[in-house]
Amino acid sequence: MTDTPTEKASTTSAERLVFFTDAVAAIAITLLILPLMESVSSEAGQKSIGDFVHDHIGEFGAFVLSFAVIFRLWWAHHQLFRHITRLDSMVVRLSLLWTFAVVLLPIPTALITATKPSAGSVALYGGALCLASGSLMLLGWYGRRHPELTADATPVPRAQVLSSATAFGIELVATAIGAVFAASINFWAFLLMPLGGPIQNLIKSRWRGND
Repeated sequence: MTDTPTEKASTTSAERLVFFTDAVAAIAITLLILPLMESVSSEAGQKSIGDFVHDHIGEFGAFVLSFAVIFRLWWAHHQLFRHITRLDSMVVRLSLLWTFAVVLLPIPTALITATKPSAGSVALYGGALCLASGSLMLLGWYGRRHPELTADATPVPRAQVLSSATAFGIELVATAIGAVFAASINFWAFLLMPLGGPIQNLIKSRWRGND
């Protein structure tokens, strides 16, 4: 059985959206390195490599953290659209929110080392993370509720929805802790994010126990 023109158009639209969001994520990751590149240009020949790394260790840390975050967000979005192959207005709106959050992330990343940590800078960084993970969570939930958006009518796995929901919850808690204790904890609160894996495994084990 061949696809109708409408089905082909819908599938093509989903593919084009994925290509667009892939490009956005690649550009956002590239922008993360610009503050360090500016420092290299302005201090070239003035310091040894060791001194340069020591003086800009915060910028290197912020770059690595946000690089890993954007890569994880991109991979989760990419995996989600292995199931969502057709578009409707809700999928487009939620993808727009995700794209906005990813584009925004290089700004608070630069602020991490350019300014003294504050409740506002932590909230901006954490807000971008929560918006990205929250939109992914809603996309997964919506795709699971609407299997007609997939070419083979296979809904989004609940484990994929759980992954985004766990990330969203941890980022929300980390943002709150970092903002309230901006003078002491601030961005260190986001080191809670690796807890997502163990929490997911615990929930999945309970799912298996109830099956």
